[in-house]
Amino acid sequence: MLKNVYRAFDFRDEEDVYDKLALSVDGELLADIYLQNRQSFAVQRAGGAQAKVKSVDILSASAERVDGDALAYRIKGNWTATGSVGHWGHIHMRENLYDAEIRVEAVDGKWKITGLEIIEEKRIEPGSARAEAPADPAAG
Repeated sequence: MLKNVYRAFDFRDEEDVYDKLALSVDGELLADIYLQNRQSFAVQRAGGAQAKVKSVDILSASAERVDGDALAYRIKGNWTATGSVGHWGHIHMRENLYDAEIRVEAVDGKWKITGLEIIEEKRIEPGSARAEAPADPAAG
């Protein structure tokens, strides 16, 4: 679902972006993410920086059921988003590392992201997160 959120921004038409976001995001979060995207496009049209995410790598994730709601989970996770940022006539590769808590729940029979709290976001050297990633207990 998280990768689908980033992929939605590959579309240029606002309706397409919204429709693609709506496949993976619901509720107030859908509107919030969409409106943030519209502001970003306005900056791009004014000649500001333009970003394109090339990959999203999930480094760790653990889920727990939300009390009182059998069809909702709270996921604590870390991921990187790697891409390019173009401005002033040249392009830079960037990678951001995220630590966040995501709420997913069943909406009309499909799992969707309904909450997102970014605990930490930091720019890192591209490729460095893999070396520092926490051990995956499921990997054994």
